[in-house]
Amino acid sequence: MSIQSRQTLRMIKFVAEMKKNNYPNASSFAALLRKQDIDDNIACSCSARTVMRDIEVLQNEYKAPIVYDPVRRGYYLKHSDWEFNCPIMSDDIVSMTLLGTRLATDILPEPLKEQVGIAVDKTLAGNNSEFFDEAMIESLLCATGIKATIDPAVFKKLFDGWRLHQVVKLTYRKPSGEISERRFEPHIIAFHRGIWYAKGYEFGTKNIKTYAIQRICEVSFGGAVFETDKKLLAETRRNGLFEYPRIDGIQLRCDASIAFYLYEHQKGKKFKIERQPDDSLIITLKPAFEHEVLRWVLGEAGRIEVLYPPELRRKVAEAGKKIAEKNTP
Repeated sequence: MSIQSRQTLRMIKFVAEMKKNNYPNASSFAALLRKQDIDDNIACSCSARTVMRDIEVLQNEYKAPIVYDPVRRGYYLKHSDWEFNCPIMSDDIVSMTLLGTRLATDILPEPLKEQVGIAVDKTLAGNNSEFFDEAMIESLLCATGIKATIDPAVFKKLFDGWRLHQVVKLTYRKPSGEISERRFEPHIIAFHRGIWYAKGYEFGTKNIKTYAIQRICEVSFGGAVFETDKKLLAETRRNGLFEYPRIDGIQLRCDASIAFYLYEHQKGKKFKIERQPDDSLIITLKPAFEHEVLRWVLGEAGRIEVLYPPELRRKVAEAGKKIAEKNTP
């Protein structure tokens, strides 16, 4: 990221802090950047002196009505309706913003999709129009494979509950059709395999619950607040969205016909590959979810053989037998 881009990001945040009436000063703002760890290049290299230069740029070049309050020991905007007309951003930031917009367009349900689009359009309004080649924008396609329709009002209310740390009361419909009411702390909202989920705790307990948002019929605030559980967030990032057990030491023999695919995915270091004299491959997986491996093996239509563990090999055989029985001419 260029020096100008880093300065622009700092100034945007400084103005935001003033608009929130937080009365930032050079030292407190530099400390805030370090604490939030927005970007290593910004936070680590930003001193109070650098912030003072940014304030001078805002005052002199952008005519920001910034005033120092000696009582609060911080800066504020004399005219609170003043808007920072963001300077032209470098092409790398514009590209990432466009990609984010495309992702939002393909993934986010209404009304967030529209709100994100409006916000990004406003942010990018000052940039070179020649950069926004229509063909280039249309080429940023995301094959998200969304499988279910979500009620916009439900998603928005649940999203607000997550954002504001509000306990929610929801009406949930199980796949069986059974409907029940729950009080729920939405600590995490996640998009997984084309479906949106909310993960958190049953209110007043440490019982972890994960709900498919498409099955939520109604949402309202439940009259209580919660603190985000950083431990739950860290565990979800490490282990995945669902509480499935992992199996260690899975070994598979794969046909040479899918060797190229396997070598491509080896970059993620999810397994070790050993080439055999007949060009088949034996791969050893890192701890993996049994159901995902089962789905993968069956999906390869006989090109993968389970060597270990025996229990997984038995389950593949049983599933294959059922498939054959149901599809016998």
